[in-house]
Amino acid sequence: MYTKKIFTILVVEFLLIIQISIGQDAFYLVNGGRATISAGTVFTVNDLDIGAGSQLVNRGNLTVNGVLANDAGTPGLILKADTSGYGSLMHNNTGVYATVEQYLTSERWHLVSPPVLEETIEVYLNIYLKEWEEPTANWHYWVQPLSTPINAMRGYATWAVDSLTGNTTVDFEGELVSGNIGNINLTHTEGSDYVGWNLVGNPYPSAVEWNTDWLITGLNGWAIVYENGTNKGWNPWLPEGDRSFNGKTDGWIAPGQGFWVHALEDDPYMLIPQSARQHQPVPFLKEQVDSECESIHLTATANNFSDETVILFLEGAELGFDILYDLEKHMNVSESPNIYSLPATGKKHAVNVLPADWIETSEPAIVPIGFEIGPQSSCVLTATGIESFDPNLTIMLEDKKEDVFHNLCYDPEYTFEATEGDDPDRFLLHFGDLTDIDELQSSVISIYSFKDNIYISMPANNHGYAIIYDMQGRVISETILHADLTKIKIDRTGYYVVKAQSIDNVCIQNVFIKH
Repeated sequence: MYTKKIFTILVVEFLLIIQISIGQDAFYLVNGGRATISAGTVFTVNDLDIGAGSQLVNRGNLTVNGVLANDAGTPGLILKADTSGYGSLMHNNTGVYATVEQYLTSERWHLVSPPVLEETIEVYLNIYLKEWEEPTANWHYWVQPLSTPINAMRGYATWAVDSLTGNTTVDFEGELVSGNIGNINLTHTEGSDYVGWNLVGNPYPSAVEWNTDWLITGLNGWAIVYENGTNKGWNPWLPEGDRSFNGKTDGWIAPGQGFWVHALEDDPYMLIPQSARQHQPVPFLKEQVDSECESIHLTATANNFSDETVILFLEGAELGFDILYDLEKHMNVSESPNIYSLPATGKKHAVNVLPADWIETSEPAIVPIGFEIGPQSSCVLTATGIESFDPNLTIMLEDKKEDVFHNLCYDPEYTFEATEGDDPDRFLLHFGDLTDIDELQSSVISIYSFKDNIYISMPANNHGYAIIYDMQGRVISETILHADLTKIKIDRTGYYVVKAQSIDNVCIQNVFIKH
């Protein structure tokens, strides 16, 4: 064994070499020669020729800018994978056959996709394999016949069992995909429980970046990956710094990885350009980019799982569901928290993008927040992004189950108990009046209503009382007011007059209550 330096930055390790010919622009492996490109190695060449009976094993990053010829068939080019990563290949021409490994850890679901053309379910023998059917919103398990094809660019779910395989490596043998590739089998079926959710995959032997070079028609701007029970996403069409959901820090999708896309219109289509292919960069080299917009991220943590919902305020966004920006909730496993917003669209939003002036123009500025979890759990909700808003804006979390108001500007962390069967419509996120310091010192009182409740906001360190009248002038309720926010429930639909008074200020406001 020895190492040989090619150019100044390329190192390749050769094992049991019989005859190897290397040129400035070409790499020839002939007469039974064998070579291994080790993990962490970058090897770039214009042309690569693997002769009959020869073998190249790649666990590094191999780039062939010109023609890759493999006369040795699938045993002649092997792309290795293990618990720490995979061998990546960048190439341009068709007709290249190889063996591509896919490493699966046991006792968990993985979203996968075949990295070669014309493979069958037999490759997953003794491994649970199922396919998502969007029209029926059901999973279909594949067992027989073993000749059933699994298709490149389509996603599947696998589960390796300890009693059968344990952690295992799946060997795909076939032709590699190169060039632009489109998916014409996406569906959008109205009436389905998960209408429009399609499971697709990266068909290439290299990573691809979900970016704005992709051609998408009738699709949402988010790509969603599944990671050990929770869903994470990336949207390159949003401003830099606001593209991440639930911890996914970039748009990279590994070779053979399945991911979700959401079709929101009929005849959806997706095309992956060859330009989206890259050797995936080292994650820790990425720098954190600050948000360009006002946004709040609510992260719920319980049972060693976490989930997130995002409310983002963006110039040009729509009040309704925005096909490119908004993300409909894709539920996690029941042991995980599931948190989402419930805007007027009636959908559960993982990411809710609202117009930039929504807080100033909405009366009241309240976003309902839904929450679900399976087992009895102690949960922690943490708000980030508060600093992106005007410092004079108060952001309050209302826990309707516990009848608690929590000022997220003072303390961004809220702890609560939850269990299966709780009303999922549990929280309200109040964006308070935007007032300046002089107004606050003048003891401004704010009154607004939402559904069947009246809210009265008092400045800090202030107390008072409120009287509520119906339209005939009858007193409906009298309430002592405390600092921050007081909620008063009204039993009947209709218009009411609210008079709130502190030591040095009186506010009278008409409100409408709707049951």
